[in-house]
Amino acid sequence: MDKKKLSLILALVLAGTGVFMIRNYIAQTEKKFIKEEKKAYVLVATVNIAAGTTIDSSMIKFDAVPERYVQPKALNSENLVVGKRAIADIFPGEQIMSTKLTISVRDMSLAMRTPQGKRAITVTIPLLSAVGGKIRPGDYVDVVGTFSYNSQVEGKQVVEPVSVTLFQNVLLLGIEGGAPAERGKPAPALTDLVVTLALSPKEIALLTYALDGQGRIRLVLRPPLETAVEPVPPVEVNTLWQYVFSNLGQEFLATKDDKPHIVKQQQEKKVEPPPAPSMEIYRGTQKSSMILK
Repeated sequence: MDKKKLSLILALVLAGTGVFMIRNYIAQTEKKFIKEEKKAYVLVATVNIAAGTTIDSSMIKFDAVPERYVQPKALNSENLVVGKRAIADIFPGEQIMSTKLTISVRDMSLAMRTPQGKRAITVTIPLLSAVGGKIRPGDYVDVVGTFSYNSQVEGKQVVEPVSVTLFQNVLLLGIEGGAPAERGKPAPALTDLVVTLALSPKEIALLTYALDGQGRIRLVLRPPLETAVEPVPPVEVNTLWQYVFSNLGQEFLATKDDKPHIVKQQQEKKVEPPPAPSMEIYRGTQKSSMILK
């Protein structure tokens, strides 16, 4: 064999052996370094979790990962993962990160749940003035208030109550108090509710002034799909009687007119004279009458 070819083959063998030894040394050194490196426990997926899937405990497990390989926002608590939905695909072995999960409502702060342009305000309201306490955060309500109003009647100043629909389609952010009775136990005493509403800054100013003036409010529950806001005029005593007479007035007047009508019929009824006295006469089997004068 040509010495030149032999030298080339020998050089290639030596080069390959050198590369193999170097790679083996690097791998051994890396394993030793990783083994000695501090590790952290994080949650990883055990199965393919598609976007939109609600995660349960069977889909995840804890895994020891070198700290330098822990991903940002990686989670290490099942309470922060179980029950939430994935907003992107998570592959087996992938670390569970908060950026790929939805935020549940219970984990959101009050500020995060307050709509843009609104403010959160808390008021105290009697249980029976809030649908008996059968309202929940996320419901929408109307706020109706009753206040004292100064009016002039025949030149005199009179204070009378006026009811006004202040705000409509208001988001209920929170409610506390008014715990329902437990089965087999007596119902607890009625307590006031502490409710948190989402209102605009102007609405908050109006409500604050109204309540500080000894006004009373009532919450009216709306159906989920009822979002229309319609004008409702204030109601005072004259408005109430106008409603009564416009809707029930005909029946009321008809009832009043029945009595004079009956009396008139009785007055127009003819008075017949009493019958004249008579005497009955029997002749055998025949009967006859004779009027006495």
